[in-house]
Amino acid sequence: MIRPWYLVPALAAAALAGSAAWWHAKKDQWQAPAPRIPDLPQFEALPSPSGAVAKQALERPLLWSSRKPADSGDKKAGMAQELLQSRLMAVFESGKERVAVLQRKDGSVFKISVASEPWKLQSFDGRKAYFVAADGQRAERPLEPGNPPPAKANPARRQTSLANP
Repeated sequence: MIRPWYLVPALAAAALAGSAAWWHAKKDQWQAPAPRIPDLPQFEALPSPSGAVAKQALERPLLWSSRKPADSGDKKAGMAQELLQSRLMAVFESGKERVAVLQRKDGSVFKISVASEPWKLQSFDGRKAYFVAADGQRAERPLEPGNPPPAKANPARRQTSLANP
């Protein structure tokens, strides 16, 4: 009598022998798959660096201990232009100290005093402020009235009098 569990190892041995024979017969027919080029997104070319940046890098190497920022124009002329384009909002005086408060075009505020650099407040006659630079340049700005803050909508107030309770 043949037992059914003897059949399982015989089938496994037959499958193993068949796969080994198939592998031995087909092993020389394998070829590598064709190479595929990946799909990459298109990128724009980077702009070339400007000559001024390369010039500054050559003039001031990165690891030198004496590396300082490069001058990017006349600083005094820039301050004079800024002073002439600003609005004189107020001048505060206390004894010998004077401070002029000016407003730039962008709305920010800066101060020039009697001891500030490069511009100093030389005098103020009540209507105009006179400024002088360290190199002798002079500038004057008229006092301009400031814009009043927008009026807030106040709720109607109830007026009560002492006579009418």
